[in-house]
Amino acid sequence: MSAGITFRERLARLIHAAGLRIAGERGGRAANVLTGLLGLGRIELCADPACTDCAPAPTTR
Repeated sequence: MSAGITFRERLARLIHAAGLRIAGERGGRAANVLTGLLGLGRIELCADPACTDCAPAPTTR
């Protein structure tokens, strides 16, 4: 079984990223409220830039 990201987590991260991009930290908080209401969970970011859970993943385009 692969340890990949679930659809629900991917959707929560997408909504959170959109909120951050549109309105900064305030948008991230609003996105967390929305994803919480949708049952997708919340995205919590830590302040450590080297954190493997929070550091941005490299994009492949």
